[in-house]
Amino acid sequence: MDVLGVGRWLDERAEAVAGFYRPSLMVEIWVTLLFYGGGWLEDLELLRARGIRRLFGWARVPDPTTLGRWLRRAGKRLLPVLEELTRHLVRQRWAEVGVPGAVTLVLDSTVVVRYGKKQAGAEVGYNPKKPGRPSHHPLLAVVAETGDLLGIRWRGGSAHTAAGAQAWIEELVGWLRAAGVEEITVRLDKGFYAQAMVKTLEALEVFYVLKIPNQGFVRDALGTWRLSVRGHGIFPRAETVYSAAGRLWGARLLSLQGRRPLAQTEGTFALDTHEVTDTAHVLTNIEGIHAITAWRLYNAGAVVEQRIEELGQLSLGKTAIDDRAGNALLWALGGLAYQLFHTLRHALYGHWRRAQPKRLRAWLFRTPGRFTTSGRQSTFEIPTGDFEHGLLPVALAVLGRLRAPPLPA
Repeated sequence: MDVLGVGRWLDERAEAVAGFYRPSLMVEIWVTLLFYGGGWLEDLELLRARGIRRLFGWARVPDPTTLGRWLRRAGKRLLPVLEELTRHLVRQRWAEVGVPGAVTLVLDSTVVVRYGKKQAGAEVGYNPKKPGRPSHHPLLAVVAETGDLLGIRWRGGSAHTAAGAQAWIEELVGWLRAAGVEEITVRLDKGFYAQAMVKTLEALEVFYVLKIPNQGFVRDALGTWRLSVRGHGIFPRAETVYSAAGRLWGARLLSLQGRRPLAQTEGTFALDTHEVTDTAHVLTNIEGIHAITAWRLYNAGAVVEQRIEELGQLSLGKTAIDDRAGNALLWALGGLAYQLFHTLRHALYGHWRRAQPKRLRAWLFRTPGRFTTSGRQSTFEIPTGDFEHGLLPVALAVLGRLRAPPLPA
């Protein structure tokens, strides 16, 4: 954060946010707490130790009440600023490793259960974990190939899966093209299917793979089912896989059906030779692609579930307050923490680039150390046996090549 000049940049962008503590200090404290393993406002007590304050140069740490009031004040003003900073981190990481020529943009939602209704936006809606419980229903955008988080749209629990998705996809596609990405494929699950969504994707001139539910009008649009010789292993319970194709809303409708034979017993009709175990429908504008290839392309975007799991390991969504903008700001801070973490682990090498937050927290973020003072110079010493020799200096050198976002005119 020091290399990127985050402090000065945030303070200039959020100078209208009143309060005793600078906005950059509040952002740094909360992100640090998420890295360390805290997630509740009361966990700020973990950062009050003299050694931690000395390490980061903090004179004091705000109490939970002060931070809660700041979240309510800063919510609306700081949200677009943090989103811009998160995407700047993505561009800086790409400047180091190379801008991908083709990406898969994945949008997915997650449900965070809330106990009680004092948290703003805690409403009863789609909740597969605990039906009938209030929840929050944020929407995330991830680049499947690189694992970068492009943003989070916070929403109340009663929001539909696709609420606000069309306008956000237009914004994200424009940003990716401005970043230098040449080919964009949008992957969406069946919660986003709608004719209006297909028209939006066609107008953006991107490739898309959209899962469609198994409904009557979808089956009516299909042609003849044919045995697919390449279908082995597509569905776990199926012994044979059939494919069919059709047209829906001007796009290609590709479908797969898994079947297995029925045991012939007394009372079974002669025509009942098999049962359908699985059915999948995918809508796409990619010409010449087979149904099995389209299904595998759709499944490749399921890595977003791993990213959501990593956000959970960073305690994102663990706490909430009684203010909508404040809750949205908490999620934006968590998104910034994830992208900082993702940038950090890619500055490492070897198997550490695949490390999840829990692992790096145990081996790096909580590495023991001590301060020594000689004259006016303070040194923080890390035991060499607690981390792979030479790994940390290399990572710091890579991070040192990052560039700060441009200051406002």
